[in-house]
Amino acid sequence: MPFAVIDFETTGLVPERTDRVVEVGIVLTDDRGRVEDEWTTLINPHRDVGASHIHGISAADVLDAPDFADISDHLLEMISGRVAVAHNASFDMRFLHRELQLAKYDVPTRPTALCSMKWAGRMMGAAKLAHCCEALGIKLTNAHSALGDAHATAELLPHLINSCRRSRDWREDLARCATFGWPISLGRIARAIAVHRGQSTSDPHSWLRSVLRAAWIPAQPEDEASYMVMLDNALLDRSISRSEGRQLMATAEAAGLSRGTVARLHQDYLRAVATEALADGVVTDEERAELISVANALGFGSPYVDEALAWATEEAQHDGADSTKFTLHPGDRIVFTGEMKRSRDEWVSMICTAGLATGGVAKSTRLVVAADPDSQSGKAAKARQYGIPVVSEEAFEGFFASYQIGG
Repeated sequence: MPFAVIDFETTGLVPERTDRVVEVGIVLTDDRGRVEDEWTTLINPHRDVGASHIHGISAADVLDAPDFADISDHLLEMISGRVAVAHNASFDMRFLHRELQLAKYDVPTRPTALCSMKWAGRMMGAAKLAHCCEALGIKLTNAHSALGDAHATAELLPHLINSCRRSRDWREDLARCATFGWPISLGRIARAIAVHRGQSTSDPHSWLRSVLRAAWIPAQPEDEASYMVMLDNALLDRSISRSEGRQLMATAEAAGLSRGTVARLHQDYLRAVATEALADGVVTDEERAELISVANALGFGSPYVDEALAWATEEAQHDGADSTKFTLHPGDRIVFTGEMKRSRDEWVSMICTAGLATGGVAKSTRLVVAADPDSQSGKAAKARQYGIPVVSEEAFEGFFASYQIGG
């Protein structure tokens, strides 16, 4: 019987709670373990993606990825009539079971799969996939990617077949896995559209191009102001994430901003940052780098930075004008989400000691600090709903440092 080698990358370790699949990789082989086909896609978990430093998947990567339910029929079609194989099958089948249940399939028992980790342990003592590959000279490419790990497991499979095929336990294990009753199709897409790693970075200004291609009716001044508030929130950390770009696109459309109006507002924003940089009469290297970051986020080139500084020099406001620079104030509520470099408990202790506050996301929250600004965690989603800025840990470190020294 042919095989279907499957591997998942996940947000964590416990699907019975809230962890979800973020990537699936499948390699199909014949009954001797020779590769016939492969398929992979990222999955949108509709929550924080978890340990990006391990699996290498960012929240931006999965924004346009399908839900598991969208690819479930296609996945079941690939597995049907084959023996499922997974390295540490208990882990992967727990996730598959939970995802199929969430996708409304009737799956009363956990799917069965031949565990290559168990049989590799019996064959040579090595159990971890990397150790098995090293022992057998198998090239493990893109470890901790679903397709990379599935490929390595598929290359391990012929070694297991040749070594274990005379074992009665092996034959019984194969028979048990071959007779599992996979759920029937729910009539979803027969061939799901795959989204792969890195696609999200192909055009960081796609949102801006969409805005500038549009031809909406010119807006009223108050509509322009609402866009500028959204733009200011997005650029607090001097970059625009994909989620923030989508919010800006939706705000521009709702406000009816024309292409020319959007371009003018972006230039006005850059000039405002230049005015702030020139407030003390000196533009430091750090301030120039900040201006360049803002210009890049808005799709401008370096000449626009020079133009903004020249304009700010000529139009500098009178002494004592209010500063537009973002600053924290005692009592501000800061909320953290995701796995950051510094633990959440450490951050909470630090900010509370310094006179800031934390808790859940409310309309009074000043900032949400996310491991990834494109995070789809419940906290980040609620912040966007309330118009609360979502910034990176690195950006918050700068704000917090300025707050500690008095602005």
